[in-house]
Amino acid sequence: MSSEVIVPQIEEFVASDAFKAPNSTTKVYKDECAYCFANPHIKDGLYISLKTYYCFCREHVGTYSELNGDNVFVQLVSKKHVSNASPPRGVGEPTNKITKLSIDAPKIEFEDNYYVVVYPDFENRIDANSITLEPLTNAIRVISSATSAERLAALSSTSNAWDAEIKLITKHANLEQLNNSKILPNSGWQCETEGCGLTENLWLCLTDGSVRCGRSQFLSDGLKSAGNGHMQEYYNENKYPLVVKLGTICAQLDAADVYSYDEDDAVIDPNLDKHLAHFGLDPAKLEKTVKSTIEMELDMNEKWEWARCQEDGATLEPIYGPGYTGLINTGSSCYMNSVLQAILQIENFRRRYVQGAWDIFTSQSVEELHNSFNAQFAKVLSSMMSGKFADEQNIETNHIKPLQFKRVTAGSHPEFSTAKQQDVEEYIRFLLEKVSENTAPGTPDPTKAIRFETWNRFEDIASKKVRYTEQEEVIVHLPIPQNLLKPIEGSENRYKVDMGQTLDAYFADQFVDGYKSPITGEVKGATNTLRFKTFPDYLFIQVQKFAYSNDGQMKKLDIDFEIQEQLDLSFFRGNGKAENEELLPEDAKVEKPVVIPDNIRNVAEQLKGMGFSDNASIKAAFEAKGNVELATDWLMNHLDDPTLNEAYRPPSDSTSSGPSEADIATFVEFGFSKHQARYALSQKSNVQEAMDWLFNNLDNVPPEEYVDGEGSYELIGMISHMGSRPDSGHYVAHMLKNQKWVLFNDEKVALSQDPPKKLAYVYLYKRV
Repeated sequence: MSSEVIVPQIEEFVASDAFKAPNSTTKVYKDECAYCFANPHIKDGLYISLKTYYCFCREHVGTYSELNGDNVFVQLVSKKHVSNASPPRGVGEPTNKITKLSIDAPKIEFEDNYYVVVYPDFENRIDANSITLEPLTNAIRVISSATSAERLAALSSTSNAWDAEIKLITKHANLEQLNNSKILPNSGWQCETEGCGLTENLWLCLTDGSVRCGRSQFLSDGLKSAGNGHMQEYYNENKYPLVVKLGTICAQLDAADVYSYDEDDAVIDPNLDKHLAHFGLDPAKLEKTVKSTIEMELDMNEKWEWARCQEDGATLEPIYGPGYTGLINTGSSCYMNSVLQAILQIENFRRRYVQGAWDIFTSQSVEELHNSFNAQFAKVLSSMMSGKFADEQNIETNHIKPLQFKRVTAGSHPEFSTAKQQDVEEYIRFLLEKVSENTAPGTPDPTKAIRFETWNRFEDIASKKVRYTEQEEVIVHLPIPQNLLKPIEGSENRYKVDMGQTLDAYFADQFVDGYKSPITGEVKGATNTLRFKTFPDYLFIQVQKFAYSNDGQMKKLDIDFEIQEQLDLSFFRGNGKAENEELLPEDAKVEKPVVIPDNIRNVAEQLKGMGFSDNASIKAAFEAKGNVELATDWLMNHLDDPTLNEAYRPPSDSTSSGPSEADIATFVEFGFSKHQARYALSQKSNVQEAMDWLFNNLDNVPPEEYVDGEGSYELIGMISHMGSRPDSGHYVAHMLKNQKWVLFNDEKVALSQDPPKKLAYVYLYKRV
């Protein structure tokens, strides 16, 4: 049959109201199917509607046509040609390694071919170049020349490339330098501290030109760099903030390792060339001879933790099929990719967004799908479960790029909308809230499978009276008490800790020092005890591996977390008020315990040695985030503060117990339930405003019920972090599927040979 038979149908369509001639503001979608992640590079390409200018794959174009009534499409088939030729590289490491973690894009060329087709006759198509019918020729011209709407959205959200700066610009860009006429040679430096003489790990003070050695650092297990910390001592004495590491300076100034002591971070000095010239140094005449601090940290990670979590060195067998779909990194998005793989493990999410995907798609117009959270989430999860993008026979078209999902989900969020790395625990919370916000009344909320309630039992020791408060949670945050760490034999500065012991410590009574009884007036303290009120179907547990060190920097604990794959938490269930217990008055305040980390306690002990009280020392250590120098300065500036010696209380840690029974009773008198009252008061703190809100938003009050059951769980997933901070480095996921562990490293999916169960940051358990 000749393609000429479809010409009358095309002419009829163009003359009808169904055809919409494009103009300069028309958005053309031609990168991926509106319902899945098929792209123009697959066998049949994509079909672009001449009515809405959205595109669809062969599998979904029929559904769209039947829903929307237009049947003439422009077919785009794109052939990709990838050049694997690598540009010549010089000797040594690239200078851009120092300040950026970036992905070099290969040279890719595309050959785009356009055709006009009439659904459902896919076999007869007309080459777009032979079309002479106006205004169809103009429409084809607009489609072929337009920058895709998907691409424009990505550019506007700046999340289309992985090019994340590690360092920030220093506040000392206009540093005042001393006119001491000091001129430095281009080499041959040594530490100027008397009796030192080190010729490596040297730093230049940009204020006065002094050269001092840095602190010693671990380069690998058992190997440390030279350094006596004399530049730190020099800063403590003179408070000159900005230093640069000698040997990292070259013509490419971004390579220089600049550190700001009072900003407590590696920074960018935009006037570094000027600051160096003050001491006679010309970057163009200097060569990079040593690694920066960042490079050494990255190398240290790569040598062990990175290799272990990604199972480097092992020949891993790729795995294909539904549920084994890789996700392309769209810009430091490994945190998001790892969470999505974990979410797919949860049956409630599969029921809502996979089995229910077409209910979501057909409940909205195609124009609404592009910016709909529910539609984009359904698109991602249903595509991950389809097997279409994990096909062993079509490796080139495997993997999906959830760029639009990230854009719609993050919106204008100051962190998740960027191309920077994020904390996976924070993203889990954020994503679950987005799901709940976009769950209409009467629709099952899949996050209920994860949410649980806790009891907090507060006891006033003096009066023995108690208060029980309830709190909703989605993750168990498990601290790592320093006293439970045990050295690992043969591994310097690496420790192991038992999961059972950390759970016992977490649910143990926490003493609240300095609490004054509202009943007796005595200061005998109080205790807080945490218990589960409900056990969810699925339980996330975050291991708090990150803590502030004595110098105020966030550091990762180098630990093996000895987990329990079969976990019984039944012992930690609470039952609320006992019959023989008396409650504290409603207007009495309760206080959460102030947990004092080891680094805070260590700094406080040093301050106590200077003569300050225990309370003042702890308060200063908290205010200075564990930096002893800043804590000392804080104390000196608060000597006249009448509250200096009072017990430290974080602003959020001294609170009333929430809505009073009297307030809740007011709502009950109007026929509302206690749950509705509490929820309204959580939206509006004023009773009258909360009442008004409830009258107008009764359908928006979520159901009170929580999933509950036995507290026995089994491990089904984990997310591991590689790097020194939760907002940098890299995340990978390991998921248990069909009794086999599978590694998800962005788009790479393979059977795991040795899952790093002791190294994970977040664990996912399922009730058994």
